[in-house]
Amino acid sequence: MSYLKGMIEEMQGRESKKHKQKKVMICILAVLVLMAAGFFGYRVYANYKEEQFLKSVKLREIKVKPMTLEHKEKDVFTEAYQKESQDQIDKQKKKNYTIQKPMVIRNAYGTNTTALYYYGKTDRASYAVCTVEAPNVGAAVYKHTLKGKKKYSTTHEYQIIGLSAGTRNKVTMEFFNEDKRAVEKQYFYVDIPEDNVIPRILKKTKGTSSQKMEDGLFALLGHDKAQNANIYLYDNNGVNRGRMPLNKYRTDRLLFVGDEMAYSYDFNKIAMVSRLGKVTKTYDLGENYEFHHDFLYAEKQNKFICLVNDKKQDTIEDVVVSVDVKTGEVKELIDFEDYFKTMRNLAYRPKKNTYGGTGLDWIHLNSMNMIDDDSMIFSSREQSTLIKMKNVFEKPEVDYLIHGGTVYNGTDYQKYMLKKEGTFVGQAGQHTISVEHDKSLPKGQYYLYMFNNNYGYSATIKSFDWSMFPGTGTMKEGDKSMYYKYLVDENKRTYKLVQSFAIPYSPIVSSVEHMKNNISFGSGTSKTFGEYDKDGKLIYSFSYDADKYSYRVMKYNFQGYLF
Repeated sequence: MSYLKGMIEEMQGRESKKHKQKKVMICILAVLVLMAAGFFGYRVYANYKEEQFLKSVKLREIKVKPMTLEHKEKDVFTEAYQKESQDQIDKQKKKNYTIQKPMVIRNAYGTNTTALYYYGKTDRASYAVCTVEAPNVGAAVYKHTLKGKKKYSTTHEYQIIGLSAGTRNKVTMEFFNEDKRAVEKQYFYVDIPEDNVIPRILKKTKGTSSQKMEDGLFALLGHDKAQNANIYLYDNNGVNRGRMPLNKYRTDRLLFVGDEMAYSYDFNKIAMVSRLGKVTKTYDLGENYEFHHDFLYAEKQNKFICLVNDKKQDTIEDVVVSVDVKTGEVKELIDFEDYFKTMRNLAYRPKKNTYGGTGLDWIHLNSMNMIDDDSMIFSSREQSTLIKMKNVFEKPEVDYLIHGGTVYNGTDYQKYMLKKEGTFVGQAGQHTISVEHDKSLPKGQYYLYMFNNNYGYSATIKSFDWSMFPGTGTMKEGDKSMYYKYLVDENKRTYKLVQSFAIPYSPIVSSVEHMKNNISFGSGTSKTFGEYDKDGKLIYSFSYDADKYSYRVMKYNFQGYLF
């Protein structure tokens, strides 16, 4: 009997336990349901609130008074100057700056006179779109998505370029989330003082082309030779949008290396500048070398390639060196005298060269471009020749020459000349040689394009037969310069002219450059720059004030660097 009673009690206990477990499970489920309902309700409420917030975002004006920094050091390109800037910025950052009340500093690092440093935080991850306008001076609308450390961020730190000197600028900042919904829209005004150093635009000419100009800023490089060393920026309406100070020598182009920009700022020095405008590193070529005419970046080797004068030699403008971006090591790559001894020995030596010195300017290299990872094309103004060198970084060799005259007749160099296909006058005194690869071309073919100055003079080659270059001009006058584009076929060892059109005449300096669908140009002694469409029809040109000329005018959109 007691046994049976025990079994019943055990069964009752199990049932009671099951019942309790069931009640617990029901309670847990109820709690989970309530939590889910609460979470869902919270999300609905949060989404509702966020939607209400996003709908409430309207463009509004904020008051901004840009700060200026104090410096004891005056040389922008020194570590001391940059440290003074950074210390003051870091001290200010400790304050609570938001995108509603941002920190704005004029020309924080000294590298762009009209640029703004912008800093502010927000609780919503977003990206920023900036529009800079200066309607009082007829400036073009300058609108871009600003580049930060990452695309969506709660910390916004930028360099804003494109403000105009001598007027009131309107800066509009719009911040967008991942759904491209605006989380903040604001604008503020900044008055930039007059800058009388910036060359004036004297005339704007509309061409016959209906093509729009490409986005970007024109950079005047080497205005009035090296005496005025700044880089001047102009928009598509010919309005100044800033000045980038240099020290004692022009830069010949802007280069973009990784996330930074590089340019020369002295006779033998290069600066690397971050997207915020800070000078992060400088390179020194040493006392024996000084820049002339051109430098570029070889990506595979991570090196700058520079045309230089070797001050130990009695010749000028005939040496090429490399600068290792990582280590700063300077190495001579090519001394053209080693490869063209006969031409150097045949050269006539004037009492003074173009620059008033005594160095023999027998080849006058004035530009270069990479053809592939280890071969380059060089332009010799003195010989009106394009020179391809291969194995540049290991054991340089002459590969071919493109020349339309008789300079090399009777010399060992005649064997290197490519054969001309078709009837046309060869380039004369050309500048800014560039390479264009086209995937539709078979292997071994590519384009070379240049500013063909059409200038018929050589100071060191008295036997130069200029009768083979009809239509060339003199230093004082000429009918026209030309855009020239060659198709080179290395397999057949030939070249032919596939496109040409007239450009305002300049016997020396000058540039042309492909930019997407258009061709920008700078014609030095005519003191004009502008843009043609791909067919060679003028879109716009601008005439500027200068005592002499600008060495080059190149156009940059700063994509991948600032935008």
